[in-house]
Amino acid sequence: MRFAVVVLVVGTLISIAQGPAMASRLDEATVAVDATLDRLKVDRSRIRSIYLAPDDHPNDGPVPSYTGWIAFNDCRGNLVVDLSATASVRALYTTGACTVPGVD
Repeated sequence: MRFAVVVLVVGTLISIAQGPAMASRLDEATVAVDATLDRLKVDRSRIRSIYLAPDDHPNDGPVPSYTGWIAFNDCRGNLVVDLSATASVRALYTTGACTVPGVD
């Protein structure tokens, strides 16, 4: 089963020249979040939604990084996957009442 990924671009329009680069980074972020869910053996039936948002980390420079927010059906909170500009996992944690085995 595949899940829809919702992307929000806040406060600015992406120029046509940036569009392909942003799409490529978003694709890489989507793959990284999916791989993280696989590695953690998250039961996909628990997932209500996956939301990817571009970040503004000062060390990333002009290349956007993303944070993935995974909301669940069975708890209030999220699994958060903070990715670097190269789509490697920078931080992984839960919020609210959600727990995921293997995540502190």
